[in-house]
Amino acid sequence: MKKRILSILLILTLAVSTAVCATTASGASVLYGDADGDGVVTIMDVTCIQRHLIGIIKLDDAAVKRSMVSGEDELDITDATYVQRYLADMIDKFPIENKQPEEQEEVTKVKDNITIYFSNNKKWSTVNAYIYNNDTGAEMKTWPGTAMTNPTVNDLGQQVFSMTVDATKYNRVIFNNGSTQTHDLPLSKASSGYFIDKKMNGKLMASLYPYGQSGEGKITNVNMDYPDGYKKRIYIWTPEGYDPSDKSKKYSVLYMCDGQNLFGQATTLSGYEWECDETVLSLMQNGGDGIIVVGIACGNTEALRNHELTPNIGNLATGMGIDSSYENGGGKVFSDFVTDTVIPYVENNYNVNSIRGIAGSSSGGIEAFYIGMENMDKFRYIGALSPAFILYNKSVWDEYLGAKDFSGNVPRIYFFNGNSKNDQLEQALYTNATAMEGWMKAKGYPADKMTTVVDQNGTHSEAFWALYFPEMLSWCLDL
Repeated sequence: MKKRILSILLILTLAVSTAVCATTASGASVLYGDADGDGVVTIMDVTCIQRHLIGIIKLDDAAVKRSMVSGEDELDITDATYVQRYLADMIDKFPIENKQPEEQEEVTKVKDNITIYFSNNKKWSTVNAYIYNNDTGAEMKTWPGTAMTNPTVNDLGQQVFSMTVDATKYNRVIFNNGSTQTHDLPLSKASSGYFIDKKMNGKLMASLYPYGQSGEGKITNVNMDYPDGYKKRIYIWTPEGYDPSDKSKKYSVLYMCDGQNLFGQATTLSGYEWECDETVLSLMQNGGDGIIVVGIACGNTEALRNHELTPNIGNLATGMGIDSSYENGGGKVFSDFVTDTVIPYVENNYNVNSIRGIAGSSSGGIEAFYIGMENMDKFRYIGALSPAFILYNKSVWDEYLGAKDFSGNVPRIYFFNGNSKNDQLEQALYTNATAMEGWMKAKGYPADKMTTVVDQNGTHSEAFWALYFPEMLSWCLDL
């Protein structure tokens, strides 16, 4: 009789566990060990893993990912054992949580010699490319540089010149006809085609394009419930060639603030865009990996944007337009929304690997930096362009950074700021933006994980952030 009662209880337990194991969390953050997706790690999760391994049930992909706590490439009985040890307080963290993204995934190294292209849409009679290194002063050839020859003709009837450049030796190019010249243009392993499209601060500016590629990738818009009580637009761009059915090909993901300004939508606030799609396609053309870019829209008013993208880390500084809209900032809510809602959605619905980046500019730059600092285990790199670090004085930053542990494997960080005398806002941001690297070094952040780039003619606009986005991407991925 006793054996019969035990058998009935076992059957009931297995039946219940089957029902529980069949549920999954669709919007929660990744909680390792939580096989059944109920938001807590219990002995039921051990049962779910064991039943999956012997074929009684089948966990979905998200549940399997949460269950792979050992850090190995396949789910096996070791993972169930680690969960048991965790529940018995024998360990306080799973092995997967001790592994940083760089240990989990490798980035394809792009060839050193890349081909750059210049579309002669201004119909210059002579085209030169002056190529140099902005850090060392090394020149490929003295001014006016190399005379470009043997052009092809594109579909618009324009001459297209090309040349090969070692992107490990040189990082800037100026196209010129001997008298008229472009702005100093960043050159990196994510660079491809250039054409002149506007004039800023008395210099010709160039936009970027992936030479020879006709596809533009695909943008999918998703509206998600934001904790403040409204729907937030998420823009998910997948590169040309992305195949949702091909689970063997994984893509890294770059999450960005101000998603409405990234891909040229009509909703852009300034009339310019980041040209993120052109940059990723150029990188892929040079042999790099594909990247999914996810833009999180900011608030639809300036005051709401100020609130959402301001981390509340201390007393605000005064002056330079810092008004009440920045007080009691909602940066933590925005940060948690990215990590707890947006990232799980992307990782449950797209073919992605564990390499993540976070980037933004201005208020989006300070928020991206904050998100990265709050989640150093989740992001491989951070891009902070013209960041609004001015919102807080050095004493506040010292206290905030001083409470962080930078002894582990921390993200790579790319800081950028312009310093145009014609742009008071960019000049105001310059001091703290260029000082942050030093402040972080003083708190123990590794010097080789940071770089600060300054464009003395740079203004506070997407036009300049787009120019430096390829360099940011190339440096952050350590190509």
